[in-house]
Amino acid sequence: MKLLNILTRLPIWFGGILIIGVIFLTVIDVIARKFFNTGYFGLVDVTQLAVIGFAYLAMPRAFLTGAHVAVELYDDRLSRRADLILKMFALLLSIFVISILLWYGWIQASRVQRYGDVSQNASIPMIYYWALLLGGMALSWLVCVLQLGLSFFRCIKGGPSDV
Repeated sequence: MKLLNILTRLPIWFGGILIIGVIFLTVIDVIARKFFNTGYFGLVDVTQLAVIGFAYLAMPRAFLTGAHVAVELYDDRLSRRADLILKMFALLLSIFVISILLWYGWIQASRVQRYGDVSQNASIPMIYYWALLLGGMALSWLVCVLQLGLSFFRCIKGGPSDV
């Protein structure tokens, strides 16, 4: 679990650095537009790349810590085992959806790579966008699979339901 903790923190740091860099560039762009009547060419493309990177690289950590939005209507009324089984079902559903997204994302990323697609203004290769998206999704899938395995063993052993 410690390795998984590290594996999900590093992408968040990388995504955070991307966002801080974009904030810095945006401030420079605003100042340059105000005082020198010029701006940073391609800032929109760089901002989109940073936002995609931050969002998708933060997903694995959200899965690991349970930070996603959840509606808990009957959790307090369920036994520990029933609560754990419900969480396992949610993890199975997450694994299924992420698998589909990874599959179709991989197909699209392959097309983008094959055609050499680039962003509209700064000509950033679109495969960079897809690499961040697929990397975050793949790590999210791994986190969900490991959590499902841990939940399964906890269900069998009767351990705590916190995953």
